Amino acid sequence: MSHLRPILITGANGGIGSGLVTYLKARGYENIVCQYHREDNKLRELFGAEFNRHCFRADLTKESELDGLHQHVLDFFGQIYAVINLAGASTSAMSWKLPVEEFQQVMNANLLTTFLTCRKFIPELRSQGVGRIINTSSIVAHKGVAGAAHYCAAKAAITGFTKAIALELANKNITANVLALGYFNCGLIEELAEVTQEVIKNATPVKRLGRVEDIGGLVEYLLSDEGSFMTGQVHHLNGGLYL
Repeated sequence: MSHLRPILITGANGGIGSGLVTYLKARGYENIVCQYHREDNKLRELFGAEFNRHCFRADLTKESELDGLHQHVLDFFGQIYAVINLAGASTSAMSWKLPVEEFQQVMNANLLTTFLTCRKFIPELRSQGVGRIINTSSIVAHKGVAGAAHYCAAKAAITGFTKAIALELANKNITANVLALGYFNCGLIEELAEVTQEVIKNATPVKRLGRVEDIGGLVEYLLSDEGSFMTGQVHHLNGGLYL
């Protein structure tokens, strides 16, 4: 039953996003809606002739474009069952050199997009009396990392936001949880030099980077009926790098 319910994945053309879409499609999830911001070929390859039905381009910091995404979902899939917020971005700069505009851009790309997307879809989740929200944080929200104070702050704020909405929505059978991701073999890590990636891998107790399958299994549980008692939790997927 849960495999047929419509699922929205934001940031679906990123490395982790497209990997999760691939994983869920292979597991029989048929009604996946993908938000993407910048054009590339990953989603076109995944959906082929069905691309325009399953994928919608939108800037999630703009409410008018979120309205368009919402209408697209309603037109093609009906009311949503789950929202998985993967959209995000970062830059690198020491905090005392960080321009206000750059700080705000990273906060918007991570926190504001999560807030606006949840706000847009929560009313229909409440009206149907069931739903799932999965928001994405990061290991850096708990450990910190030099040169990314804005990203650390945004991801920490997503955790607080998710805990609050978990309490707000619990009486409507809607769960809200956080994925606090460590370092994976796709996504933002691709911007790091190979030598830096090796340092991270060697510092990780399991001695490898994460794989999308590691995320997919947990996501599938959180989407399931069996996951209905799990809410307001931070799920640390980091290979033991943060305990």
